[in-house]
Amino acid sequence: MIISENKLKGITVLSLVLAVIPFIILISRSLHRDEIPVFADQCPDCLAVEIVENHQSAGIYFVPSGMRLNQFLQSAGRQKTSQNDMPLKNGMRLSIDESGLKNVVAGEMSDSTKLSIGLPIDINKATEEDLILVKGIGPSTAKRIMDLRQKLKGFQDIKQLMLIEGIKEKKLKEIKNYLYVGKRQ
Repeated sequence: MIISENKLKGITVLSLVLAVIPFIILISRSLHRDEIPVFADQCPDCLAVEIVENHQSAGIYFVPSGMRLNQFLQSAGRQKTSQNDMPLKNGMRLSIDESGLKNVVAGEMSDSTKLSIGLPIDINKATEEDLILVKGIGPSTAKRIMDLRQKLKGFQDIKQLMLIEGIKEKKLKEIKNYLYVGKRQ
């Protein structure tokens, strides 16, 4: 097979381009360094706190336990502090209104957010839709959990789930990492 001069030039150019691309990528990655934002790393004793600004999530932060709101805001680079300084709690949602930090409203993260970052949800507050998000709980089991919760007027112990058909020790062991029993409603 005979290769024409134009084809040979094309193959040479293509080979050079393919050889240069990895070097360009390597150099561009070494020039651009990603910095991990303050409080972006999870740690075993950290609290997960969600910030909502102007009705949109501004992120979830993992802060050391014992941290207070103003200390957190200053560490995160905020110039202003809140009038209502409070201790932060795991699973807390802080809503900051348009006027700035004068009104910081504390609430709870949604159950779907908690589950997505590995926090358990309160079985006495969870909706049927929330329970379906738990690995090992399908629509029928979620319905049975809701029915039993209503019958018992709230769970007192996670082991009460074994009263439900289809939940034995093995299944309970599988799902109990995602659930806890909070105060009854």
